[in-house]
Amino acid sequence: PSLQFEEGLEKTVEWYLENEEWLSDVTSGDYIKYYDTQYQS
Repeated sequence: PSLQFEEGLEKTVEWYLENEEWLSDVTSGDYIKYYDTQYQS
């Protein structure tokens, strides 16, 4: 592995904190509306 576990975990937490809007969209289900709109039959 290129990172130690602790460093990887820290970077992962930082990423989620820096991308709270993405996390909110994913957990709210908004992304499903997007995919439904984009990929309608």
